[in-house]
Amino acid sequence: TLCHRPQGRFDPGGEGMAQQGDGALASIELEHAIGFTGTVSTSLHLLPNGEDVLYVAGGCLVIASLSDPHAQYFLHGHTEPISCVDVSRDGRLAASGQRGRVADVIVWDLEERRELYRLQEHNAVHSGGIMTLSFSEDGRFLLTAGILPEDRRMMVWDMKNGYIVTSLDRTAQVTCSAWGGRVKDVKRRPTTHPQFVTGGQDGLRYWDLDPMHGLTSEPCFTSTQKRVYTCIAFSEAEDLIFAGTLTGDFVVLNTPRRLSTGELERIQLRSSVMVCSGGIHSMCVMGASIFVGGGDGSITVYDTDLEAGFKPQQVATGLNGGVTSVSIVGGKAAYGTSNCCIYAHDLRDPRAKAQAISEAHCARVVAVAYAPGDSVRFASVSDDRSVRIWNASDYSVETHCLTRDAGLPGCLAFSGTALFVGWADGAIRAYEADEGEEIWTIDECHRGGVTAIVLSHNNRFLCSGGPLGEVRVWELRTRQLVSHLTQHDDAVTSLMLSDDDLLLYSSARDKSFICWDLREEKRVVTRSQGAGAINAIVLLPAPTPEKQVYVMSVGQERKLTYWDMRTTEPLNLVSIGQEQLCITCTSNGNMAAVAGVDRVVRLYDTLEYALIAECVGHSDSVLSLQFSPDDRQLVSCGRDGCIFVWNIYTAN
Repeated sequence: TLCHRPQGRFDPGGEGMAQQGDGALASIELEHAIGFTGTVSTSLHLLPNGEDVLYVAGGCLVIASLSDPHAQYFLHGHTEPISCVDVSRDGRLAASGQRGRVADVIVWDLEERRELYRLQEHNAVHSGGIMTLSFSEDGRFLLTAGILPEDRRMMVWDMKNGYIVTSLDRTAQVTCSAWGGRVKDVKRRPTTHPQFVTGGQDGLRYWDLDPMHGLTSEPCFTSTQKRVYTCIAFSEAEDLIFAGTLTGDFVVLNTPRRLSTGELERIQLRSSVMVCSGGIHSMCVMGASIFVGGGDGSITVYDTDLEAGFKPQQVATGLNGGVTSVSIVGGKAAYGTSNCCIYAHDLRDPRAKAQAISEAHCARVVAVAYAPGDSVRFASVSDDRSVRIWNASDYSVETHCLTRDAGLPGCLAFSGTALFVGWADGAIRAYEADEGEEIWTIDECHRGGVTAIVLSHNNRFLCSGGPLGEVRVWELRTRQLVSHLTQHDDAVTSLMLSDDDLLLYSSARDKSFICWDLREEKRVVTRSQGAGAINAIVLLPAPTPEKQVYVMSVGQERKLTYWDMRTTEPLNLVSIGQEQLCITCTSNGNMAAVAGVDRVVRLYDTLEYALIAECVGHSDSVLSLQFSPDDRQLVSCGRDGCIFVWNIYTAN
């Protein structure tokens, strides 16, 4: 399950559980994941029905429909980002490996959509992971290889029972692999030995799997020129081996026979075909054709008949990013790119073009934001230097803004008509929400970057914070500095404005948050916690501005802290266990959501101090949270590059 709802509430001391209170309960479920780790090779697979795809999104696998953006199913089990994935030819099994010191391989039953095996033999002393894995053509065996130098093991597993068939230590890095049926005897008759090929920066190697005696191998002689191999495929007849390289060509080799002497034929280069610039990152054999995905965003198809001379025919060009995944079922194809875009292509119609199905950020997503009163659209900003506005009805991108030479983004605000982003170069840039064009820039707002930003409710001014602890107020019409507030001793982490825009709350890494009177330009009150930085605060709504005195904070103290600004000590401390990085609340203030380095999204009843639900989805730290204005959805984003949309169901 994704979410767990504890039966009870925290007592006022924040220790243990008490009887369930009378506050309104809520439940939460994951509605949609915006994210595709296209930088992972072959991270997208078209399933046998030709309608659904399986792909990697951070640390989870997503089964999604190509025609219905709301039809998604999530396979959770990894504790670190997924580094490789493969699907058996019959579509019954999938296998995924992760990075990290404890690098588990999970085998999934796709028919029942559950974990079948967890293979736990790949471990590293410091950091490692699974470099490549692949199923045999009949789905009986699974090959896994760890990342050198931490994990030298390469293993073959039996998918009937999950046991190891054979394993060995290697010195050459293996970055790609492919199975190709059975070893042939001198008369080209299949034996009982499965065969596969591995490749990487140290060349290609052919392997013969003898169930009785383990693995034997032979090097593949390609040429005197050194190649870095990225992908491998066997021909349909299993008599040829194709291997793509970073130099943009693919080599063709003969599949060796087992001679009467017991030795293998010499594996020799038969041909070399130049395809594109940017390298070859994916290959897929379908019948007598081989589809090649290029780093220049092209898909080129060749006939696998060696005598035909490998005449090229481009079936797709100009895709957004290098093509890292090519998967074909029948006459339908799905492509994945390094810029995290997914395409669908009907190959049965020669006039049809590849259609973009979805897109996602390619790096850490720093922040998400809704505009006041608009629950249909939300914005996000990422370390890939892009700002996007998403339509929550179909999760398409309405607006795309791209900024270069500004460093990394630090914060985001969304008014509905404009986007405001603080950047590492110290500037605040505004973008038009419909067209995505940059409207204006305020240079040198903060030395060292802009770390926090908040827009006034009347859209007349903007407040920003910097890494040196300074808080500044800017008039939007003139873009002039109107107030400069200095009391913090360390970086400002978050900003909040009262409903009447008269009071500004700022938190910082100096273990404190301050309430400022903007008319008088002076500090009203300061509150400090015992240890660690305050990473985020939220100001709870109230019927009138005079009653808006309750603040919640999270940070390195590993607690959710409730504050009444009229008293010096916290009202309540709720232990969480790990550092929390972000917090938000509903429009009525009755429910809050927090998340942080433990990757868990938690819902709390602010009236009863009750933990309502704990939800697992992200595979890395969660950096930002935001409720929709109608409180029906919660959007979260994090270091894994994913944006998760959660549905909120209240007792009402």
